[in-house]
Amino acid sequence: MFNKQYYEGYEGEGEIRIWYDEKQDENGMVIWIGFWETILEGCYTPDYQKNGIVECYFNHDGFYDDKWEMKFLDVVLEELNIFNEKGLDTVDKKIIDESKEIIKKLRCFINMAKKNKRTVYIEYN
Repeated sequence: MFNKQYYEGYEGEGEIRIWYDEKQDENGMVIWIGFWETILEGCYTPDYQKNGIVECYFNHDGFYDDKWEMKFLDVVLEELNIFNEKGLDTVDKKIIDESKEIIKKLRCFINMAKKNKRTVYIEYN
């Protein structure tokens, strides 16, 4: 089942889906593109790692093109850990606070998937 908490109120706008498959049931979350871009902007560094979500964001490929497998979960977790709100374009406190909350939930979700040896996917719709 998909948690759509971070997409409610933004229906019809861009969304990011992050999930893993478990016995044909999908477990994951749907995130409004505004939160997602805030997260990636805050995680961006010119020395971004290959095979992570920041590389996809910078090159505008990977999950932007199609369903994309997060093969290197440790890279993604490292990227999420370096989130820094000081470099963000937005000053909207609500968006920043919700983005931080999403990061915490994403880290838990990815760690759980990693622990249970699940394959994590991400896709932009």
